[in-house]
Amino acid sequence: MLGIRFCMALRSEKKRTLASPSEGEWDLFRTFEAVARHGGLTAAARALAMSQSTVSRHLARLEERAGSPLLLREQPIRLTDRGASLLAAVEPMVDAVLLARAALDQTPELRGEVTLTTVGEVARWVVAPQLGSFYRAYPHVRLRILASNERASLAAGDADVALRLARPDGAELVARKVSTETYGFYASRSLAPSEDCPWLGLAGSLSKISEQRHAARAFGSRPPRLLVEDVESLGLAVQAALGVAVLPRTFASRLTDVEEVSPVAFGARDLGAIPSRAFWLVVHRSKQRIPKVRALLDWLGGLWKPRG
Repeated sequence: MLGIRFCMALRSEKKRTLASPSEGEWDLFRTFEAVARHGGLTAAARALAMSQSTVSRHLARLEERAGSPLLLREQPIRLTDRGASLLAAVEPMVDAVLLARAALDQTPELRGEVTLTTVGEVARWVVAPQLGSFYRAYPHVRLRILASNERASLAAGDADVALRLARPDGAELVARKVSTETYGFYASRSLAPSEDCPWLGLAGSLSKISEQRHAARAFGSRPPRLLVEDVESLGLAVQAALGVAVLPRTFASRLTDVEEVSPVAFGARDLGAIPSRAFWLVVHRSKQRIPKVRALLDWLGGLWKPRG
C-alpha cells in the first residue's frame, strides 16, 4: 500500500512540475526577446550584460523545449515561423514586467536613476550644456545618458526616455514633438566656389538619413571626398575647408568661418529645400507618469523654443 501511495504521489508531482513554469523560464524568454530585438547574439549579450555563451545556452534550451529552431543564425538573425509566434507571445510579458517595475517606482520622491537615449550630437550640443539646471531642480536624481546612433528599446527597458529625430512606431510609445531642425549646404569662407569642389558626407547608419540622401542626389555621380560617421566630424571637416556638406543649421552656427552657400556655386544641382526633421520626446506608456521620468520629460521639453 505504501508503494502504491508513493507512486501516485510521484506521478502527481511530475504532472505538477510539467504544468508549471520551470525555474529561470523568464530568463530564457527575456534572452530570446533581446536576441530578436537586437538582431544577433552578440548585441543581445551586451544589452543583457551576460556572456554570449549564456545567450547561446538559453536559446538552445528554448529550442530543445520547442523541438524545432526558433531562429536562423544569420546576420541579422531571422526568426522561423515558430520563433515569430513565440516573440508575439513574449512581447506582452516584457510590457507586463515594465508595468510592474513602474508600479514599484511610483513614489512622489524624486530619487533614483533615469536614463535618456539620444544621438551623440544632441547629447553634446543641447543636453550637456544645460545639465546644471536639471541638477539644481532635481538634486537627488541620477541621470544616465546613452549617446548612440543605435536606437535603444524603450519597450525592453533599455532607456526611460528617448530624444529622437524620427517619430517612432508602436502603440505602446508616447511621442511629443519638441523642435524642428532645418538643413543647408555649408562651406568654409576660405573655400573658393567651383564646379568641381569636393563634397563631404556621412557614412554608416547615417548614410540613409534624408539630408545625406539629398546631398548625394545633388552631387550626382561625383563621389564624396570624405565620409564620416558623425555630424560633428563632418562639420569640423567643413570648417577645415575640405569641401562642402549638408549640415544642420543649429550646429553650423557653432562653427568658425563657415557660411551657408548655394549648392549650384559648388557644382551641385539645386533640388530645392532640404527636408527638415523634427525632434521627438518618446516614452513608454508604462513609464510616462513615474515622477522622475516625468521630471526629465518636462526638463527636456523646455530646452528648445518652438521653431515650428
